[in-house]
Formats: sequence, C-alpha cells, structure tokens
Amino acid sequence: MGSFSDKLAAALGIPPAVPPGPIQLKFNEYQKYLRNRVLKTPLPESVHLLDENFPYWIKLRHPNVDMPGEWIGAKASMVIPLLEKGIFDETGFQMDESRALALSNVPALLRSPNCIHKNLRHQEGRDQGGIRGDHIYVEYYGKKNRKVAFTLWDPNLEKVILVSSFWSNKKWVGGCTVMPAIYVRKNSVCTCK
Repeated sequence: MGSFSDKLAAALGIPPAVPPGPIQLKFNEYQKYLRNRVLKTPLPESVHLLDENFPYWIKLRHPNVDMPGEWIGAKASMVIPLLEKGIFDETGFQMDESRALALSNVPALLRSPNCIHKNLRHQEGRDQGGIRGDHIYVEYYGKKNRKVAFTLWDPNLEKVILVSSFWSNKKWVGGCTVMPAIYVRKNSVCTCK
C-alpha cells in the first residue's frame, strides 16, 4: 500500500527515497564521530582526520573502464561532495569491509597503541611498496591479530594525517616495522617480530 508520504511523493512526481547504502552510512558515521578531529598520540604527534582521506581509509574503489577486471581508487574530490549531500550513488563501487570496521576504533588505537614503529616500507629514498606512512601504530588482539594505523606528515597541509587503518596479522606487521619500536605502552611488550 505504501505510506502517505510515498503516495504524496508519487502524486507530485518525486522519485521514491532510496535508503542510504553502506558507503553512505559509513561516511555519515565518520561525519558524526571523526570528521576534522585532531588526535593526540604518545609520540607525541597530533593526527588530523580529514575528508580527503576518507575514500582511502575504506579503500573505496570502482571498476576501471579502460582495463576490465581491474579496480581503481575513488577520488575524494568526486565522491566527498556527493556523500556530504547524501546523494552518492554506490552502484559499481565497493569498499573494504575490514577497513571500514577498523575506522571507528582509530581514536583509541592512536591514543593508546601497544607500540609504535617507523614504517620500514616508507623510508626516504626507498620504495619498498606497501602503504605510505612515517609511523605504524599497532594494537594487539590475541597472539596473531593486529590492528594498525599509518600516519604521515603531509608537507602541503603542514599536518600529520591518518593514511590508513585496518586489521592485519603479526607476520605482515613484522615485515613493515623498523625495530626496535619507538614507543611501547607501559606494562606492554612489543611482539611485532
């Protein structure tokens, strides 16, 4: 039958409202709880959570029309204005669920990690592949699971920004970290390698 508002919208020729998809919902959550926050860390550094990094945090991608079967990262300048207006069409886009889930825990991770390391794969003059970032914040979950966050000094913005955060494992983290750790939380032991 439909509600009165649905009938009124149909009578006025207004398309029915589409409920927000998972990408829009994640952006709405980010806007409410994390947008433009500055998080103080034990290094100390102040990490800025900025809109332009949101697509990378959730690994938002769409098919590459020039190379079928390949995916490319979404550009913040294209998706953020649509997400802000609540009119982002998610058709053809995908996000990494593990990254999206890790995002809400970023403040706790940055404020109180088990340890912090320099990023082995992003040292000046070395292209080791992997994720950009000067520092890797690591939180332990059991013997093998790790949650990580990568931070980077952005010379254009003159701020430290959050590059990425996601779940991983001890072996992967061990291959990315410079030892010894530059910070280990009190009453904790660094077990990254």
